[in-house]
Amino acid sequence: MATDILDRRPLRFQIDPQPGESIRACTAIAHAVLPPTRGNVIVLGLYVAVGAASFVFTPATTFATLVIGLGAVLGTAFALQFEGRLRLRRLQASDPHAQETHFVELTQEGLHAWCAHVDARYPWRDFSKVTENGEFYLFARPNGSGSAIPKRLLDPTTEAALRERILEWSPDLGSGLAREVLG
Repeated sequence: MATDILDRRPLRFQIDPQPGESIRACTAIAHAVLPPTRGNVIVLGLYVAVGAASFVFTPATTFATLVIGLGAVLGTAFALQFEGRLRLRRLQASDPHAQETHFVELTQEGLHAWCAHVDARYPWRDFSKVTENGEFYLFARPNGSGSAIPKRLLDPTTEAALRERILEWSPDLGSGLAREVLG
């Protein structure tokens, strides 16, 4: 893609996060690179195992044993989800970055992200994909970390410039972007 020297200027974004926006961005980045969970398959396997065990080991009380066993599996799954969400809420509440103004700058060399606590520079080759969803442009690294630029910050001209730079500079050449701008 041929661009003139003016198009190669860095794009800098100041992000003043809205409530919950940082966690939504982190979640979207992680979902972009991490394989899908097999949790549902595991729980389904436990249900089958409980059903088979209740039939084999307690033929006289198969139905009651099955209900108790399935209830135990379901209760355990919900308890683990509840505990995980509680821990995540505590972590989010103590995160100094969640509501802090931060900056993301894209240059031909890579992405520079910083706030009052952290200054990080990543060359383009560090990103496994650059993609978008309805709310963010996502710059995802293979380990599930990265940066996000909220679309709420973009006017049509800035969004076009951002997309052009992603198409030119990102390692995947923007293959994860929607063909048309998402609304």
